[in-house]
Amino acid sequence: MSQKAAPALTSRQKRRVQESFESIKGYSTALTKLFYGRLFELRPDFRPMFKISLEEQSRKILDMLVVIVEALDDFESLRPRLEELGRKHVTYGAMPEHYDFIRIALVWAIGQALELEFDADTKAAWNQMLTAVAEAMLDGAASVSTRP
Repeated sequence: MSQKAAPALTSRQKRRVQESFESIKGYSTALTKLFYGRLFELRPDFRPMFKISLEEQSRKILDMLVVIVEALDDFESLRPRLEELGRKHVTYGAMPEHYDFIRIALVWAIGQALELEFDADTKAAWNQMLTAVAEAMLDGAASVSTRP
């Protein structure tokens, strides 16, 4: 992937993500259980890629989500960190096609946690944000595989 600006979120999309994330922060354990359960249901072959406990992995993904949601108003400042995360994920065996499954499972889990609050606009906002995150990470991952 080339270095490009992440798909911009509108002010309304940013607000949707921030407000919905605030609603589910208190249910973070349930959210991550739903996420990993769905992910491994979609792709059981992903399970061996996780070398640390799911509790520790859950904490890491939640911590990163907090950072991302808090940085929505200046997403480009987060790009170097996301690119580095993408480079790191190459060493775990992550492939470009894996990112869609992560996005799908995470959006599904958020939808389960929010129930009626998870309308079409909120879902679209999360999909847009997670696509932007994946693109930044994939830019970093691509730099690993294109080094001489």
